[in-house]
Amino acid sequence: MLLFMNMTAQVQLGNVSLKNVNAFDIDENILEMSNTAQITIPRNYVKLEGKSILEQIKAGDKVTIDAGYDGVLAREFTGYIREIESDIPLIIHCDDETYPLRQTNYVKSYKDATLKQVLTDIIPSSIKFDCPDVRIGKYQIDNASAFAVLQDLMKHYGLYSRLQEGILKVGLAYEFGEKTDTHIYTINAPADNMYLANVKKNDLKFKRKEDFKVRYKAISNNPNGKKTTVIVGNKEKDASERTLNFAGPMTEAELRERANAVMAKTVYDGYTGDITGFGLPRTHAGDALEIRDSLEPDRAGKYLIEKVNINYSDSSGFSRKNTLSYKI
Repeated sequence: MLLFMNMTAQVQLGNVSLKNVNAFDIDENILEMSNTAQITIPRNYVKLEGKSILEQIKAGDKVTIDAGYDGVLAREFTGYIREIESDIPLIIHCDDETYPLRQTNYVKSYKDATLKQVLTDIIPSSIKFDCPDVRIGKYQIDNASAFAVLQDLMKHYGLYSRLQEGILKVGLAYEFGEKTDTHIYTINAPADNMYLANVKKNDLKFKRKEDFKVRYKAISNNPNGKKTTVIVGNKEKDASERTLNFAGPMTEAELRERANAVMAKTVYDGYTGDITGFGLPRTHAGDALEIRDSLEPDRAGKYLIEKVNINYSDSSGFSRKNTLSYKI
């Protein structure tokens, strides 16, 4: 059905409004701190209202990207210009709403910090945040931006951050799919209702639990500076080992329970890999994707979307490549 609709897009760069662009790419990933976008400006926009477009935009300008079909647009990206390539065609590199967090700098020292205390000290008052009640203990910030601090919390405490629509959410990666929008992809539509087919490319593989050769090394970073470590999962030599970091304190039993909860979500009977749809439905990283198949209905399931690449191009159309994370 979407093949017969006209795709349209609109980009706002600072005070410059562009009714069309050659192409844009947006990358979203729940395991990364920020989303990014790359916008390609066509040759005929080199001058706009008699002035070079390079004279009218600059790094730090606000950016919005709207796209859709038949003139019905929806917001795909909000952020700021990071870099401008001055060649033709003009290419604009953008960071999402985390851009202001990169422009800050802090020096702070805590003897026994809580996550809420640290975030209160480094997050601008214009941004609201939501976080769990977690102690991180002794903590040092040495000439680091708020963005760098959030990256450090992710690396050492397993606390992931997502900033969307002015609200910063901080928590465990596997908690991001608890409350989320659900979209439907139909791999093989019923013969009497082919309009349900909305998959452009299918690179999924169906696996059984026994096919996953993985183990987890779970580490609790305790406020006293000591670490608690447990290993769960496949014990074979060729199994891949993944590391989970948690903010403590935790006993070995508590840490093992948390690690096994992650294992239960990531080792399952179901699909792994990528599946590409069109511009609609509007899937985003952190959303849920329900896979349906009329030929193999027993394989139906719902999955957290870990990554989405949104591609809009005059030559290849409007598509969304979704990478699945775990079964919900």
